[in-house]
Amino acid sequence: MRSLTVLSSLLLTSALYGSAQAAQVPPLAEHLPAGALMTFETRNAGSLIARVGKLVGAVALGETEGAGALTEMVGSVLGQDATVGVFTVTGPRGTFAPALLAVARPNAEGRKLLAAMMPKKKGAKVGVYPFVRSEDDLFIGQAEGVAYASTDKSLLMAYLSRLSGKDAPRLLNSAAYTTPMRSVGGQEARMFVNFSAAAKVARSALAEWHVPRLLSPVVDALDTLGQWAGGMSTTVQGWSTVSVHLPNPQGRDRPLYALLTPTTTFRVQELIPADAEAVQASACHPGAGSYLGRWLTRVDLLDPLGFLTDTQLASHLERSGQYLGGECAQVTLAGGTKAGFNMSDPAAGLGYTVWYQRVEDLDAARAHLPEFARSVNAALGALPGTLRGMASGAGSAVSAGGKTRLPGAAAGAMAEGLGELDAVLKNLKFSYGFRGDYLIVGLSDAAVQKALKEGGEGLLGSADFRAANLSMTGGGWQYARNLPDLTEKDMAAMMFGADEEADMMMEMFGDVYADVLNRYDGMSAQRTVSALPSGHLILTKSRVKFRW
Repeated sequence: MRSLTVLSSLLLTSALYGSAQAAQVPPLAEHLPAGALMTFETRNAGSLIARVGKLVGAVALGETEGAGALTEMVGSVLGQDATVGVFTVTGPRGTFAPALLAVARPNAEGRKLLAAMMPKKKGAKVGVYPFVRSEDDLFIGQAEGVAYASTDKSLLMAYLSRLSGKDAPRLLNSAAYTTPMRSVGGQEARMFVNFSAAAKVARSALAEWHVPRLLSPVVDALDTLGQWAGGMSTTVQGWSTVSVHLPNPQGRDRPLYALLTPTTTFRVQELIPADAEAVQASACHPGAGSYLGRWLTRVDLLDPLGFLTDTQLASHLERSGQYLGGECAQVTLAGGTKAGFNMSDPAAGLGYTVWYQRVEDLDAARAHLPEFARSVNAALGALPGTLRGMASGAGSAVSAGGKTRLPGAAAGAMAEGLGELDAVLKNLKFSYGFRGDYLIVGLSDAAVQKALKEGGEGLLGSADFRAANLSMTGGGWQYARNLPDLTEKDMAAMMFGADEEADMMMEMFGDVYADVLNRYDGMSAQRTVSALPSGHLILTKSRVKFRW
């Protein structure tokens, strides 16, 4: 496993050479061969690593200051320039197979460490770059201030030849890579995923396994997703992210392409309560229900509980597409964030969550929703009995012939689990109502009734929401307000309940957890959809307020 340690070290070794030298040295990602399925890149990410590493260390170690040494060490070896890529290479019988390539610029200490771990044997060389094969079949080496490793010899040689100056196809020359990455910009950490390229690999594998027809809709959807890129950078006020999605206009899943690219003018913010804690609004295609219904029909036979059949959910979703419009929002009402931390009731957060959707035909909606609600609620009510029957049948099968029986501990755990599930399900009820030309649904009647209340300016009455300066035209937006600080007592009640164990846990970690959560001061995000000559570009920018 020695070379696996080398690879792990390599992924964490990018030196801080100094800003002047860094500005003169091209990023290692510029030499990547064409055909990457995915890349992860860091560039000048020292501040990101220091801030995030200190935060993670504080949570893991239970304090906020002592993690400094750990984050300083990680920041000293990863941050200036490091790249990990997954590529397709030719496998057995001409099929495609994934391979990993990792490169970094280690500092002097990192180079010394890797040299000590390098196998002491003769290897091969590409230009001035030597490499050897490890005992775990990794190809590794370092030279000229660069360390590298790959699971495939040809892939590593292709990279090293380009690093040596050879003129050959590079990822940097591919529009599939450069178009989204150019919009992402120079973030501290960036990621690129080529779904269309992954679909080609999947088709090759499915043909080899002789099941192309069975899973072809999945591959078609994957191909239609096209390419995605995203990036993150930290600031003194928190962090910002940028993501770019380029769906494939030549993809075979045409309905999916339509679902990814709608835009609208939003009015739902006028109805959402001003004290709502979080909102995710999006332009939604009226055909989304029909599309989801078709996927549910494909997996209906794989549903062991029979929930999809009992509710006729696919049919109801398809019918809903006849009257629903193109504006949707998921809203967490006041109190929902605390409820989400309630470990004793995993579904507590659903009691504060509602969904809004614009309605184009109110008469059709009023005619359909009573039947829809009855079928869903009947199926929810039958679920506990169905699960108990399945558990009883499993126990009988285990004890058949008198040779084996379900252990008492396992039977007790199963009974306890079913009891908890009963408690969760009995509080869930599909509820709905109409306010203006919007349908409001939820799994809690109390939450729906709160959302249906008239009066006030809605979310527009919130100064914090107005300060986010979000555009109400485009592909969508997100907003979460700054909540009152949690206390140690709040944490104990939400996460552990009031008992001796809770007191002990809170004494050890409660103040740290509360401190980390209280540093979060809200977020906002904007999604725009732009038409290109060859398709659409979906750009999402977010800003998270966090006191490091």
